[in-house]
Parts: sequence; structure tokens; C-alpha cells
Amino acid sequence: MMKRIVCAMLAMATAIGCVNDPAMEHYDAPHATILGSSADAARGVLMVRMMDDDTALEVEGATVSRMFPANGSDMDRWRLVHFAEDASLDAMAERIAKMEGVAMVEYSCFVERPKTQSLPMPAPHTATTRAVEYPFNDPELPWQWHYHNDGSLSEDAKAGADINLLNAWKYTCGDNRVVVAVIDGGIMAEHRDLADNMWVNEAEKNGLTGVDDDGNGYVDDIHGWNCVRGNGNVTADAHGTHVAGTISAVNNNGFAVCGIAGGTGNGDGVRLMSIQIFENEEGCYSHQIAEGIRYAADNGAAIANNSWGYSPTAYYSDGDYERECGVVQEAINYFKKNAGLEGVMDGGLMIWAAGNDSVDYANYPGGYNSNVCVASMAPNYTPAFYTNYGPGTNICAPGGDSTYGVIMAISSTSVEYASGDGYEYMHGTSMATPHVSGCAALGLSYALKQGYHFSVDEFRNILLTSVHDINQYMTGTRYYYDYKTGTYPTYSIDKYKYKMGTGYIDAHLLLMQLDNTPCLYVETNVEESLPLDAYFGDGAKEICFKGVEISNEVKSNLGITTTPTVEKGVLTICCTKAGIGRIKVKAVAGDTLVGGNMTIGGMAMEREFEVVARGSVADNGGWL
Repeated sequence: MMKRIVCAMLAMATAIGCVNDPAMEHYDAPHATILGSSADAARGVLMVRMMDDDTALEVEGATVSRMFPANGSDMDRWRLVHFAEDASLDAMAERIAKMEGVAMVEYSCFVERPKTQSLPMPAPHTATTRAVEYPFNDPELPWQWHYHNDGSLSEDAKAGADINLLNAWKYTCGDNRVVVAVIDGGIMAEHRDLADNMWVNEAEKNGLTGVDDDGNGYVDDIHGWNCVRGNGNVTADAHGTHVAGTISAVNNNGFAVCGIAGGTGNGDGVRLMSIQIFENEEGCYSHQIAEGIRYAADNGAAIANNSWGYSPTAYYSDGDYERECGVVQEAINYFKKNAGLEGVMDGGLMIWAAGNDSVDYANYPGGYNSNVCVASMAPNYTPAFYTNYGPGTNICAPGGDSTYGVIMAISSTSVEYASGDGYEYMHGTSMATPHVSGCAALGLSYALKQGYHFSVDEFRNILLTSVHDINQYMTGTRYYYDYKTGTYPTYSIDKYKYKMGTGYIDAHLLLMQLDNTPCLYVETNVEESLPLDAYFGDGAKEICFKGVEISNEVKSNLGITTTPTVEKGVLTICCTKAGIGRIKVKAVAGDTLVGGNMTIGGMAMEREFEVVARGSVADNGGWL
């Protein structure tokens, strides 16, 4: 569980520019910009950005190296300067800032690792009496309410407070050509529920130890890169492993949990690249984070999951962040521009946790306007007690809330189970974030299947609108469990209204939006009357509708005994079973007859819809 990550960064009083400032490219003053503060920065190291890559940097008494393998990009200008750890950082920064060709000197800021809280494990699950039919045999799947919530696991759980994953799985379960970088603690690569879905650098796996077999500038990077140690030995971490499992634990292997884009057990799950920026109880530094982001972009990742962030007091506005940004922000911009999935998405998608400080704004970098930032929803549609919210928050997803019992936290892979590679329950925006990353990975998998192509901006916009309304639930009060006092304080949840982003994500709706297929949501065992004005225009009631085309299979799947009808622009339908199915509504544009041969008339038209029947919906439909 990510409780909070603190960046011990003091106000960057000398920071007067950003690496993205065009003026920086031609900076010719005698003193370069110095970003950050030496307080709690890495000792014996400074990051230096040159005005161009051709100017050599030589610092007496120090070793200068490239921060990143050269590839012709602006990031080639960054240098890492190592010197004695007992030397004055401030004096060295001032000295380098006066050198010819130097555009920027930056202290490497310390970032604490995510804090996790081990929740007491329930007894291992081997069977369930829940009524729904699950597509996979993983024993923990019925307890992953965040994928399918029918309200039966707890009196506090509400049906539908989930990501609607079972319906999405009917279209795709993943694709091994999609790579998600987990920028976090290291993933347990040998975990029985993760090993088959790990990203593998085949050249390094089959090459010589100690040799950069693929020439990417990194040695023995088989499953990613350990940025803390500067080598390819990714070590297992509970937090990073838990996050990874939500995205792509192997499905249908009869063990532990399922991943959102984990495939069908036939090697078709989304691949997980481990970018380790935290190890043991150690935090990391800016230069290590930047290296990890750049590595992910250069080695095939299309999505980067970031379940970490700075302290909520580090930045209060995008302007503050821009003025004090440095190598990490440049690496983020690099990922957005240079990562992606060839033929499907141009550019990389970065997804961040909003933070667990219960404050009314998101932590940075997630809160920055071009980053997708995720808040956390409890199993009853209300905000999780710990979640940040408000400005900077773009979307929300299930993140668990153990106030309602451990079973209402998020179940995913972990290194903490008795066997060493089982599963564990955690909660936090760290756990909500991989739900959005997993849905995005599932969306890219479906785009591959359908042959779709998007810019990263187009795909991100579809992702952020594949949501349902959460604001209707922001009334009244709720309680939470205070671990420090052992009490259950009560507070108003009205303050969260309109501050949880666009709504809570729906994996199935995302796929339908990629298809440009509208969804019609109905409650089972209720005859629904659904106006079609939004799809046929405001004059729908005057259009001549010719009926609804529906297969016997769809009728059976949805328990439809009477064929749906359309009169005066209103569709009447009754489903007795939960599920999904396609229907076509047929009409004539401009007349009551279709023109042709000896007849002058209108034009035949039809619109396809996805009917989604669930056990219950909100009074207003519950969807945006």
C-alpha cells in the first residue's frame, strides 16, 4: 500500500528556468541555472545539462559521464558528475555553473519509497458460492471485487463499483506485444503468477553475462533495470510486485489472482517491464528515476505505471512545478514523445497515483496537466478514506479500503505470502493506478486486434471518458478506520463532489469507445425505455424505425424473451440475465419507405449498440 512518498526538496530558490524553456537552448549568461537544493540531495553527484552535445565537460577532481546512452535526442546533453561525497555540493554546483557551455546544474533530489501496510491475510481461497460464472480458474478471482463487484462480499460493498472487467474480457484479455513499465520497487520476476508475463530481453537472456549483448547501453537487463544499483539485477519488492499483478498477473493458470490484461493462460498476456527505483527500505534520487523513465521509453514500453509521487507540499501549481522541473520532467516528456506501440499508438502514456494524504489536490508529478492522475474509489462508490482528490486528479478507480474489512482491499500478487510468491491485500492510490494502466493496456490489446491507430492524445482522451458518474454518491457521511487511534471517525463526503476526475473507469466501455459503439445500460428484470435522441438526433421521435435486429444467441445470453421494439425514438427492452450483447436498430432517413427501383423514398440506416445488463444501476443510469 502506498501511504505517502516524501520528496525532501526545499524551495528551489535559484530555479529560474525549466529544461523545456526554449530560451534555455540559447542561454549565454556567465552563470547557468542551478535547480533544487543541496539539502538531502545525493552526495557526490550533480546533474548537468549542456547547451549542446558537442561541448565537452571537464571538471577537475570529478568523473563526468553521460546520463543516458546517446541517441540523437536532446537528452544527450545531460551529464552526470561524480566527485568525493564529502565535498561541498553547493560549491561544486557554483563552480560547474560558471563553466562554458553549461545550461543547467541540478541537485539529485531524494524521494522516499512508497510506504506499505501489511494487512492481515484471510484464509487462502479455494472455492466460492458466488453466482456469476467466471472465465478463469484462478482461485482468488471471485474475491477480486474490483474486477466484478456484485455486492455479496460485504454489506458495505455495492454492486457495480468495479471496472466491469468480465464483460471486457469477452473481447480481449491482453496481447503480449503490449509492454507496460512498472516504475516502482522491483517485480518478483520468478513469481508463479507473473513469470510468463514478464518482459524479456532475449538478447541479454541468451547472451553472455557481463556483456551488453543488444547494444542498448545496459548490461544483463533481462527483465528491466535496477536504477538503484545501476545493474540488471531486479530484486523482488512487495509493492512493485503487487502493482504488477493488477496489470498483468497470468490468467487461467489455477494459481492466486488474475491480472486485468493477463491473457488467457496461453502466453498472450501484456508484458511487464520492471523499472526498479526503490529497493528494500531505500528511496531513490532524481537521476535514477530519470534513467528508468528513459530506459522504458527506449526499450519498448507503451505505458508507464507510476505508483509514487512527491510530497503534497512539494508543489502547489503547475507553474511551480514547471519553474522547478529538471531531468525527471524532461524524461517524462521524452517518454510521452518517444515511447508507444508501433502501428497502434504514437507516443507513450504515463499514469500516476494522486497520493494518499487526504488533501484536496493531487501530488506531483501526477497532478501536472499532461499526466493521467488516479484517485481511489472504495467498494461502495465513495472515495477511499486516504485518497487525494481535487485539482490535478483526472480519473478514479478501485483502490481498496480496509475500513470495510481486509477483503475489501485489493488482492494481487506479492512476495509476502507464506510460499514466497503468493498474493496479498493492499490499499492505496498505488493500487488504483494499475487498474487504469491495466485498462489502458487492455485497450491497446484490443486496438491491435481491430487494427486501430491513435495518437497518444487521442487514446488518452478515450481513456478519460470511458467512465461512469461517481458524483451522485458524494452525499452524506461515511466513516474510516484510524489506525493510529483505533477509532472510526465520521466525516462528510460532500467535499469530494466533482473532485474525483471524470468518473470511475470501465474497461468494457473503453473497448466499446475504441470501436465507436455506444453502450446502452439496463437493469435486469426491468422493462427499460431508452430514448435514442443522442444517437439518431433530436428528431428521433419522428423517424420511421423498422425494428431491432437481435440474434437468438444474444437473446439467450441476456434472457430476452420479447424482441425489443422502437417507437417514437424510444427503445423498449427487458433483460433477465446480466451480460452483454450487440443489437442493431434499423430506420429510414427521410421517409417511411426505402427508395429504389420504381420507388422514390428515404435511405436505409442502422446503428449498432452494445446492451449491457447488470444487476442494478443508479437512478440516473449511473453512467456519464
